[in-house]
Amino acid sequence: PLKTWLKQASPDPTHLEALASELSGNSALATFLLQHNMRTLEDVKGFIHGTPLAQVNPLLMADMDKASLRLAKARENKEHVMLFGDYDVDGTTAVSVGKIALEQGGWSLSTYIPDRYTEGYGLSQQGIDAALERGATLMITLDCGIKAHDLIGQAQSKGIDVIVTDHHQPGKELPPAFAVVDPMRNDCEYPEKSLSGCGVGYMLWRSTYAKAGLDPHDLDELLDLVAVSIGADMVPILGLNRWMVRQGLQRINERSRASLQALLQGRLDKGPVNLQDVVFSIGPRINAAGRMHHGHLAVDLLCTPNPQLLKDLGQNIEAFNAQRRLTEQQVLDEALTMAESFIDDVALVLCKKGWHKGVLGIVAQRLVQAFHKPVVVLTEHEGVLAGSARTADGLDLYQALDDSSSHLTQFGGHRAAAGMTLLPKNLLAFRQAFNEAADHLWPEAKRQPSLRIDALLSVKELSVELCTLLERLEPFGMGFPSPLWGLRNVRLQNISKPGQGKHLKADVVDPQTGDRVSGIGFNMGHLPWIEQAVDVAVHLEWNHFRGSQTRQLRFVDLQPHGQG
Repeated sequence: PLKTWLKQASPDPTHLEALASELSGNSALATFLLQHNMRTLEDVKGFIHGTPLAQVNPLLMADMDKASLRLAKARENKEHVMLFGDYDVDGTTAVSVGKIALEQGGWSLSTYIPDRYTEGYGLSQQGIDAALERGATLMITLDCGIKAHDLIGQAQSKGIDVIVTDHHQPGKELPPAFAVVDPMRNDCEYPEKSLSGCGVGYMLWRSTYAKAGLDPHDLDELLDLVAVSIGADMVPILGLNRWMVRQGLQRINERSRASLQALLQGRLDKGPVNLQDVVFSIGPRINAAGRMHHGHLAVDLLCTPNPQLLKDLGQNIEAFNAQRRLTEQQVLDEALTMAESFIDDVALVLCKKGWHKGVLGIVAQRLVQAFHKPVVVLTEHEGVLAGSARTADGLDLYQALDDSSSHLTQFGGHRAAAGMTLLPKNLLAFRQAFNEAADHLWPEAKRQPSLRIDALLSVKELSVELCTLLERLEPFGMGFPSPLWGLRNVRLQNISKPGQGKHLKADVVDPQTGDRVSGIGFNMGHLPWIEQAVDVAVHLEWNHFRGSQTRQLRFVDLQPHGQG
């Protein structure tokens, strides 16, 4: 469906003129900054750098004092500590950062990542059993554990102290752990609420180093991996997260860790590594290990300095990533065909035995983009349906699942993404209940796909100067997205379709002035109206190729002129 363009409100003309004059008259950038509540260059400078670690006391986090003292005591008493982390990028980077930090600080430890298929998400019985077998007296959960009441109670009763570190929303009661470190706790006074799971763990390692008489600055070198977790887990790039991402990216570019080089696979010769590279190059490769094989492969890679092993592991993960892409495309093609049978439903609930569980979340997201509807994609494994859900703008997915949860065995997640299990006999009832919940909770006005445009510009205004100024504002991401510029009534020339016709490359030309900028639209090669007058929504960015740098447009939306 074509998107409706919603243009952001124009800023106050007096403020616009004042800020534009400080930016060499660049009113396009001034408009964008004012929309993000920055009125002066001082505001901009304060925002860009984020909140330094030194300005945020980790001991303000509830239970942090207790947790770091316990971990320092474990070092003193030479206890065995087990780190348990989820199998996604956030969980595996959290375990990797913890392993490197604690090993270089003198702790005795082992690590554990659950199997996506046999154990599922979060703390598992197998994980508790492994801790007991290894003789662990302290277990730290990373990026999970906040709702694992029974398993944590069991571990505590068997002599294992559990420290939960998580960043997900707690339930009404906290688990019966030795300590629960989660900035989302209602009683937590820590000001930075949006840390990644790896970020919460990182605060624990720094705090523990201080308690154990070690120098927390020795852990600065791990900010590259923390930055990977922040980018991949899509937490807001604001405040402390922003500062850590900037520091981490600087480290990746100045003295890249060998394991990240292995994951960047030739990306290092294409200009500075930015947050988009983390999200689209490093993140999917780490995730592929857990989706197609086992998440511990990613921990082994991130922690291993051995060059040959790094090479082998990097190739392994690359192979899994290629396999993941093929599997994802196959499942997506089948799901798109199946969706046609449910096209009149408010929400899509699709299920097929044999679909690979590891790609269901990505497929659900692709279907949301294709149909602009909430989507649940399920597969059957050992008599149980399991799957992932993603939502369209305007619907709180967690609430919709909660309202239809009487047909589910279990579910968890947040407003935008979730996972669930149910019995096959409940599928039809769940489909109906989920559709009813979506219909009730999702306002009609939100069901038309839309796009927020920061400002309408001319082709001429998308200048080298604007591109240079935008680069200084990076990183862009959640909470501070790259500006989206709208161009009305332009023409595409020099059209080509790389990637076997999948993508679209073209010059965007102003028919009045002849001004032009080249651009690329991924997965837009199929659009039928590209020969006529079009409206196009774009990001402006640098394209690095063979040592040279040129500005280019990245097409986000393209439609016949006057339609949106």
